[in-house]
Amino acid sequence: MKKVLPFVAVIALIAALVYAQTVHKMDQETVLGYYRELLPEAVSFEPLSDRVAAAWDSSGSVAAYVGVSSYVGYGGPLLVGAVVRPDGLLEKPVILESKETPSYLTKIEREGFYRQFAVLRADAALTPGFDVDTVSGATLSTRAIVLSVADVAHTAAIQGLGLTPQKADMPWQIGAAEFAAAALFALSLLASKIKALAKQRLVLLGLSIVVLGFWLNRSLSLAQFQAALLGFFPNIAQNLLWYIVLLGVLFPAAALGKNLYCQYACPFCGLQELAHKLSRLDLPVGRLMRLVRPGRSVLLFAALFLGFLSLNPSSASFEPFGTIFGLNGESFNWYLLFVMLVAGFFFRRFWCHVFCPAGAFLDILASWRRRLGRKLAGKPAQTAAKPAQAAPDRRLTKAQFFFIGVYLIGLGVVVWTVWATINAV
Repeated sequence: MKKVLPFVAVIALIAALVYAQTVHKMDQETVLGYYRELLPEAVSFEPLSDRVAAAWDSSGSVAAYVGVSSYVGYGGPLLVGAVVRPDGLLEKPVILESKETPSYLTKIEREGFYRQFAVLRADAALTPGFDVDTVSGATLSTRAIVLSVADVAHTAAIQGLGLTPQKADMPWQIGAAEFAAAALFALSLLASKIKALAKQRLVLLGLSIVVLGFWLNRSLSLAQFQAALLGFFPNIAQNLLWYIVLLGVLFPAAALGKNLYCQYACPFCGLQELAHKLSRLDLPVGRLMRLVRPGRSVLLFAALFLGFLSLNPSSASFEPFGTIFGLNGESFNWYLLFVMLVAGFFFRRFWCHVFCPAGAFLDILASWRRRLGRKLAGKPAQTAAKPAQAAPDRRLTKAQFFFIGVYLIGLGVVVWTVWATINAV
């Protein structure tokens, strides 16, 4: 039965993805509905392209130019609506469909990101980091919004207003952030080969807290895995860090059969190790850990299934990384973070062992790679020897009662977080 379940899970995920692709296609009637949403006072729309149109008012004049476009953010594509006035000035962009975690969109609004569009024209370069500022901690999302607006605005400028948009010559973004992240992943690779460096595991995790955590806020999340699986890849020249993190995490698992990220480079794992060092506690729970640990795979499957079904990698996101490192989140995000950090004081790496879906994904990927390697080498599959054990004492200890209580509370908050996120998307 255990050998069949992975295949059933993969088939179910593929079926969810195929179904979602068929029901989420956007036809011209849908695009027209978005035009009406963007400019309800218009009486008719004359297409300039398949996604941009001139909107006419009741007097027979062009009231504005409207359009929709989509680019990939952190969690997936954002469908953005833009309006260009007859004088060429832009109005505030509208997020029509989003694959981002709602708290990030709230952060963008709170930072005043949209205000800068009021002084921009349709023939401006409209290039992130050139004439439009992005928001730190939501760089990929704001970059996607800017590029979407540029698509609509430049089409309106050329075909509607007879203007030639400016061009910005933007080089590859390679700086301290990219080098620091690459160096951290290189150190984790070296630690798997050099025992002296492996002994400095806590130092490497401390560096990850500073670099990937609070400085870059680029903890790997399941949403990033899902975005890649769904084919949502941002522009590499302007988003090199996204690729460095993804490759730095996936390469050891897929090529070497080792989950080095969770061991040496995960900043949230580093925080849990810090909590353990502060408390000096690791309450014994015995067989309970083995019983609840497979629940990670169940959470992984549920999150992937919901993400594929909605084509939204963030729809079932519940990881607390952005909350702690970006200081950003709704009330349920903060509750989940609090429960996990408190639990980490009493049970070492509590989140990692029983809840983390990204860790489960990497463990499964590394396990499959090791099995493939043994088959290619003609070696028999490894089976763990089961030591002889006395009949277990079925009476629960106080530590086990406490563990069950914390686990159920954590599971309840996870379900609440997913439910609230789905309803907010």
